[in-house]
Amino acid sequence: MKVLTLLVILIIQISFSGEAVSKNDSLYFFTTNLVFVPTESSILEPRMGVTKFTNKKNLTLDIGAALDLIGYKANQNTFSFGIDMFTFSNLRSEDNFKFPVDAIDYFFGINFNFKKMTSVKNKISGRLRISHISSHFEDGHQYQRTDTIFTPVVYSEEFINAAFMDHYYLNRNLSFKGLFALNYIFHSIPNSISNLSCQSGLEFRNYFTRIFSLYISNNLNLASVNSVVNLNENCETGISIGERNSRSVNFYFDYYDGQDYRGQYYGNYLNYKGLGVRFKF
Repeated sequence: MKVLTLLVILIIQISFSGEAVSKNDSLYFFTTNLVFVPTESSILEPRMGVTKFTNKKNLTLDIGAALDLIGYKANQNTFSFGIDMFTFSNLRSEDNFKFPVDAIDYFFGINFNFKKMTSVKNKISGRLRISHISSHFEDGHQYQRTDTIFTPVVYSEEFINAAFMDHYYLNRNLSFKGLFALNYIFHSIPNSISNLSCQSGLEFRNYFTRIFSLYISNNLNLASVNSVVNLNENCETGISIGERNSRSVNFYFDYYDGQDYRGQYYGNYLNYKGLGVRFKF
């Protein structure tokens, strides 16, 4: 609450003080044109789309959005405060175009962001997240037949995530992103999840026309579950249709190998290849 109070006071001071805002400064509200734009292969991000596994009878359905509530631009620096809320769902593919919902992960949180243009070709950005995620089996889940009474699984995390990214333009059409992040879980159920994990990501994108671009993005996550350290990889490559810094649609191929990131299956091994479509707002 103290942080939000200080933020409101800052907004009032900037809005009503002619000296606080120069000709090059501006205050803005409510935009989906985010200050921090993660790599495409980052998993815990708001998305809207679907991925069909090619080696399993499953698919994921992602529904969510991120919004910068308040932003402030000052010369080459931009700061913002925002929220993100999303779900990613595990569905089964059955006959007659039926997709029973197996499990859903719910995510919501707040974030503080910054971006700075260090040169004509380079910009750096960062994000501090405070978030909650929980996971639940749904009515489409198929329970194993056992002689014991089923007890629902409780899975939830509250965590802080700090991410830093460098975005460099090799030329007018070709760009590179490098990302590094640390994640600290300060409360979890169960408590067998390691408190600390780290993430790195690389992404190349090339615009070969004004609205068409090709990209390849790779994400590595080092984490521990049940005292076993796992190096998890997610690789995505595809084509985007949309102008720079605008709404777009991605058609992509996705490959994942490592620890299962779905809460109800934490600690299990997950490997899949998938084809998908994502709508970016």
